[in-house]
Amino acid sequence: MSTTDTVAAVITLPETTGGLRRRPAGLGPFRRAAALVAGPGTPFGPTVSGLALDLRARLLHQEFGQGRLARFEDVDFPVTLTHEPTRRFLRDTGLPEDGVLLQFDSDAPLPTLAEYYAGEHPDAHPELPARASHLIRLGRLVDGNGLLVDGTTGRVSTWSEARATLTPLAKDVSVLTLTLWLLHRALQGSVRRS
Repeated sequence: MSTTDTVAAVITLPETTGGLRRRPAGLGPFRRAAALVAGPGTPFGPTVSGLALDLRARLLHQEFGQGRLARFEDVDFPVTLTHEPTRRFLRDTGLPEDGVLLQFDSDAPLPTLAEYYAGEHPDAHPELPARASHLIRLGRLVDGNGLLVDGTTGRVSTWSEARATLTPLAKDVSVLTLTLWLLHRALQGSVRRS
């Protein structure tokens, strides 16, 4: 199972019943974990942040380390990132920078998918999805798929460069981050047991 498949198996998708995607039994109690790490009113109720979950930065610091959350400044955001809850999360809470599941360059502005191909792969001419100028590339998963957030809605998707396909992944960056938290804990636990 690829990293993208594993993440997708744990993550919330808005189109599924009750807000949670049905997943294999061995992937853990997502709702219970969300209740432990999310703020008041969650999981899956009204939140202060406007995202699916109000994640506590303190718990993310405890899991990944104080300097391992990549935060972005407003100057790092493309003008098409207009979803304010996503902007606040990326600026104030940040994404876990564990270098295992998710890799990105936090020292450069976040490019749209169209800008990424124009700058990084000018000779490649894949058929980009509609609204490629509204899809912001956050980084890439370890299996090579790009991780994108829709600048208007905040929904998270993966982009397969090899197949030129866009696949919905998470309702928003808070759900993505909780999933990375869960996977990181699971990986740490399996390392300790071996």
